[in-house]
Amino acid sequence: MRLFDSKNVVIPPGLWNVTSPFPVFTTNPFMASTSNASEPESPEEESEEIIQAGFDPLIFWDQYRQLILLTTAVLVAGLAGFGIYEFRHAQDLSAAAAALAGASTEDEYNQIIAQYPGTTAAGDATLLLATKLREAKRYDDAIQTLQGFLDKYPTHPLIEAGDLGIAETLEAQGKLDEAISRYQEVAAKYPDTYAAPAALLAQANILKHEGKMQDAHRAYENFVAQFPDSLFAQQAMAEMRMLRAPESPAASGAPGASGTNAAVPASLLDAIRAAAQKATTPDPGSH
Repeated sequence: MRLFDSKNVVIPPGLWNVTSPFPVFTTNPFMASTSNASEPESPEEESEEIIQAGFDPLIFWDQYRQLILLTTAVLVAGLAGFGIYEFRHAQDLSAAAAALAGASTEDEYNQIIAQYPGTTAAGDATLLLATKLREAKRYDDAIQTLQGFLDKYPTHPLIEAGDLGIAETLEAQGKLDEAISRYQEVAAKYPDTYAAPAALLAQANILKHEGKMQDAHRAYENFVAQFPDSLFAQQAMAEMRMLRAPESPAASGAPGASGTNAAVPASLLDAIRAAAQKATTPDPGSH
């Protein structure tokens, strides 16, 4: 009996051994290959193993300890510096307000401006200094001071006082046409402040003292129409009634005899002093 009949079995050529008439199998053709068992894992599989392992805070701390400590130190130093700055800034504001409340001369105002630059108190001192200069008839210096205020303190709570002060100074200087133009600009620029009615009423007064009665009457009418609830609406209506009556000698006098600035609802000096007094008065809600 023959154990192997090459005539009845077809063997692929690759399985024949050139030195043997029998096929030689280098691997078991009837079993699955296990060559993939020793291959390295893919990056996706490694990531899954890391996720399954979880976050280890000790390992993270060991790797990033110096960075964490440095970042924390910078944050603490920044917060401490900001706190010190805010504390000193608050002290400066309080000292500036106290100094302003006690100031009354040009030198004292200049000292506040130099010692506390950029503060609200320094802006207030600039306005008060301009008032002093105008009272001393140093009109050009007053206008220059007020223009400097407008340039340096554009967000000051009394910014409208700077423009109004320039108009008042021009009026006191006798430049009435320029003053009227400036008053008109103030009324248009600050419609919701005390400066608007003050400017319109001052403009009407100038027209009356210039003898332009019809223009003055229209200016008073405009004032009453725009500010019917103003404390000075009654004054404007009284001026209108006087213009209907025969002109009196006082009505036709030159500006400065009666002073058009006397009719301004809130003078520059009173407004600044009121603001300074408010700044030095303790707020009941802060205790």
